[in-house]
Amino acid sequence: MKIGLTSVLKAHFETLRNLGDAKVSCLDILVFYGFPIALGIASWFACLKLSSEVYSASISVFAIFSALLFSVQVAMYGVFRSDRKVTGDAILDRDQREKAEDTRKLLREINANVSYLIFVSCVAVTVFLVFFAAPIPEVVEAGILIALYVHFLLTVAMVLKRAHEVFDAEYAKPLIFKKDDP
Repeated sequence: MKIGLTSVLKAHFETLRNLGDAKVSCLDILVFYGFPIALGIASWFACLKLSSEVYSASISVFAIFSALLFSVQVAMYGVFRSDRKVTGDAILDRDQREKAEDTRKLLREINANVSYLIFVSCVAVTVFLVFFAAPIPEVVEAGILIALYVHFLLTVAMVLKRAHEVFDAEYAKPLIFKKDDP
C-alpha cells in the first residue's frame, strides 16, 4: 500500500537497541516513550491548561520541522553518495570499507529516525488542528501536547547525536585533490 507507514514505524523501533544487541533496549523504550507519556499524565493530573495560541504555534513548529527533516534526508543521501577512494593498500582499503559500512548502517538508522520524526510531525499537526477546532478538555490537550513535544525532542536529540557522528567522520577524512590530466 502506498500510504502504509508500518515500515517507517518498524524501522524506527528497530533503532532503539544498543549497538550489537539483538533486542530492543527497555531503557530506550522508557526514555523515548515512557518518560514523555508519564510527563503528559502528570500534567493532566496537575490540571495544567495551556492557551489556545500554544496549539496554533505548535502547528507551525511541527509543519516547519517536517520540511526541515526532509532536507536532512537529502543531506544524508549526499554523505552516503560521497566518493570512496581505493588506496591500493589491502589493509587500508579493508579499514575504509568497514568504516563505510558502519557509516551506511548508521545512515540507515538516521533515515529511519528522520522518517519517523516526519511522521510524528504530521500526526502532531493533525492532533493540534483537532485541538484548535474541537471542544476537548484542556487538561487532556495539554497532556497530549507535552507528551508529543517531549517525545519529539528526545528523538530529535538522538538524530542530532547520530548525524553529528556521521558528518564529523566525513569532515575528519583527509582532503584529496586530483591532478588535472593533460
